[in-house]
Amino acid sequence: MDRDEEADIFPANRTVNVRRRMNRVRSSAKVCVTCPASRHVAMMADALSTGDRTYHMFEDEPLHCASSIYSVVENLWKARAEIARLRGLS
Repeated sequence: MDRDEEADIFPANRTVNVRRRMNRVRSSAKVCVTCPASRHVAMMADALSTGDRTYHMFEDEPLHCASSIYSVVENLWKARAEIARLRGLS
């Protein structure tokens, strides 16, 4: 997606806004607990959103990139399931 296509996206979902929210949550958390995979995914997102195609792991280690994404999504889904359990929704 190029910049012109992104202009058609709802403002809250524009890359610059999503990145800003991610950084705000990470910096404002009382206890900032991240894992190597989430930091790696954030680095990949930064490289992709700025058009930086020099991030070597995309070509050199694509399976490592995929594993980081899978790990972060797994933990996201586990966290959502735990929130639902605590709210009595599951």
